[in-house]
Amino acid sequence: MSRNTDRDDRPETPFLLERLMREARRQIEDVEFNCEAEFLERLPQLIDDGLPARRLDTLKDNPEELAQEFAFEAYESGDGDIALELVDKALLVDPDCVDALTVRAALTTKNPDELVTALEQAVFCGEKRLGEKFFAEFKGDFWPMVEARPYMRTIKQLAEIQWSLGRRFDTVAHYEKLLDLDPDDHLGNTTLLLGHYLSMGEVKRSRELLENIDDESGAVFNWARVLLCLLTGDENAARDAVDHAMAANPHVASLLVGMGGDSTEELSPYIKTGSEEEALFCVQVLGEAWEGSGMAQMWLYRLMVDLGVVKDLDGDIGGGGVVGH
Repeated sequence: MSRNTDRDDRPETPFLLERLMREARRQIEDVEFNCEAEFLERLPQLIDDGLPARRLDTLKDNPEELAQEFAFEAYESGDGDIALELVDKALLVDPDCVDALTVRAALTTKNPDELVTALEQAVFCGEKRLGEKFFAEFKGDFWPMVEARPYMRTIKQLAEIQWSLGRRFDTVAHYEKLLDLDPDDHLGNTTLLLGHYLSMGEVKRSRELLENIDDESGAVFNWARVLLCLLTGDENAARDAVDHAMAANPHVASLLVGMGGDSTEELSPYIKTGSEEEALFCVQVLGEAWEGSGMAQMWLYRLMVDLGVVKDLDGDIGGGGVVGH
């Protein structure tokens, strides 16, 4: 899941901009934009020129766009029965609509293994729809190409399901592929990949990923640095890293040692830096990795006791590990 912080300018629906970007690309020959920010600058004029209305008027003449609109509405419906009706309509006019296949997979499969198979089929349809030439031309710049976003979303969902099934190498391969396609990481894959690398004990890959991240304020990256220092046996560096991590988000520490709230709760996609909600998200990403290293968790617990952040429970870390993991 992508996490955006401190945003008050989010669109009316998650797919509003994507709808209009698709239509601008389709209808306006001279339109060029390399990112959403560029498109947003031009958006008021496009709306004044009647772009949204033209999209609705022309959907019936374009099966792919009509199916995509049904898929968007299915994502936004909030009702499983209505969503299923909408994806059935989408697939009737475009059997290879990736978003529709993905929603149908989530609604109709009976177990995680079936869901993986269905999502893999959706990914295959996405690759076929985009074509080899598209991948060769736009690899590394996929996000502005809005027709590629359903494919990327589905790979991300597939990766998340495979991780829950213990298919860890498949999962990290998917995230690595997504970052190759979109190095600017609009879907937040770096955060999840970092947590997975650390859970797998991939110290070298974790370090390389952290070295390429410029995020001094992010809780996940700061607390990941602490753990990485401990995994490499550098307690002095870990102690310095804790100061930065506490400055970034002090709420994380008690959660990591199992003496905080419930880190399994559903979170908003819009999280403020330094907030308790950001701390819960941080533990959702890094909790398994911290819990997997009893030494690191105990080290942090003892330090938090010394700092007065948590109470000394005579070595008992909050009843057996990170809450919610």
